[in-house]
Amino acid sequence: MSESKCTPFSQQLAYINKGTLDQELTEAQAEVIKMVRETGKKGAVTLTLNCQMLNSRDENTMKITPNVKKSIPELDRADTIMFSTADGDLMRDDPSQVQMDLKVIDTAPAAAPIKLQAHG
Repeated sequence: MSESKCTPFSQQLAYINKGTLDQELTEAQAEVIKMVRETGKKGAVTLTLNCQMLNSRDENTMKITPNVKKSIPELDRADTIMFSTADGDLMRDDPSQVQMDLKVIDTAPAAAPIKLQAHG
């Protein structure tokens, strides 16, 4: 393997945007890891570094523009069954079903009356 005189990428990363990119990536990674643990689903953090010459007169000066994207897994949401009408409305109750006037009946047994007897 040939010896490289390039600065390690991890050090360069700390210089981009005065260290704020490094902090942003740290927070993004922590957020994704927490949700991966909670959901058991796959997540990702993607860093793109767009590199271009600052001007055409000087090929040594580069403009580096970072872009961080997070793919955070989400918890599954519960399904809801609803009924649609021809007008495009959604209703909780089936409009074709007869509505019944249901009442709650107290099923708790009533206490038996106590008879007091006088002894005497």
